Amino acid sequence: MVRRIVIGFVVAALAAACDRFDMVGLVAPASADVEARVGESISMFEASGPRVLTAPANGYRMYICTDIHTDEYPHRFEAFVRSMRSDGQAVGGLLLGDIANRKGSLGIAAAVADTTAATGNGAPLMAIVGNHDLFFGQWDDFKRYFGSSTYCFTVSTPGFSDLYIMLDSGGGCHGRRQMDWLKTLLRRRGDYRHCVVCTHVNLFRTDLSQFVSGNLPLEETYQLMELLSENGVSLVLQGHDHHREDVVFGGVRYLTLDCLKDGTDNASYLVLEVGDRLLCDFKEQ
Repeated sequence: MVRRIVIGFVVAALAAACDRFDMVGLVAPASADVEARVGESISMFEASGPRVLTAPANGYRMYICTDIHTDEYPHRFEAFVRSMRSDGQAVGGLLLGDIANRKGSLGIAAAVADTTAATGNGAPLMAIVGNHDLFFGQWDDFKRYFGSSTYCFTVSTPGFSDLYIMLDSGGGCHGRRQMDWLKTLLRRRGDYRHCVVCTHVNLFRTDLSQFVSGNLPLEETYQLMELLSENGVSLVLQGHDHHREDVVFGGVRYLTLDCLKDGTDNASYLVLEVGDRLLCDFKEQ
């Protein structure tokens, strides 16, 4: 009898939150698979041409957040965007996935980012897809509001150029085509002062609490870490876990960020101070 009551309660709770829990998406890809997504992303990226942000000095700031999990209105995310665009040394912002917390909320977050786009320094916000952003088949929404999820851009300073690489791991792997694209891109690593790689899923996650999207395939993890180490990647930025972690492996620093979701008690975002070195300044919210 108790088991029936518990099961009934769980079913009722899920039914009441049917726009937040995609039961199919928890155990199988809920949007286009990674090869299809990467193919579309690369096509969009190539069609738009190289993107270059310009910094007036060799030192500048990049603002980074992740896992905002938008419901009705993301107040902390709005504060993040306003802080970025009021900072005279900020050239851009990065949003590392899990933008949505329910079906249809990608557009709400995009509107927040667009509201202040023409104010302050006008710094652009670049995003990648997270697993929650693929639930309910929302890949089409992500493309509509944020564009590609596999792309790169550079920041040009008077004396240097820095490379930022954005990867799609929202479905729990990067896939063959994206790995090949990354290998080709990293052949130009020597042209840049710093190389920063961004992905959603934490490469060091060891449990399966988020099912298929919780862990990268082990073989892919080994291959990716070896590739990043061999090519002198400066920093890898990750999300997904909602808790900060700082690991150095193979000469590469892997930094997992806290979430920036409203209502959580460990919310923060990162201000990356880019100069001769990369300095990380976390801002609690």
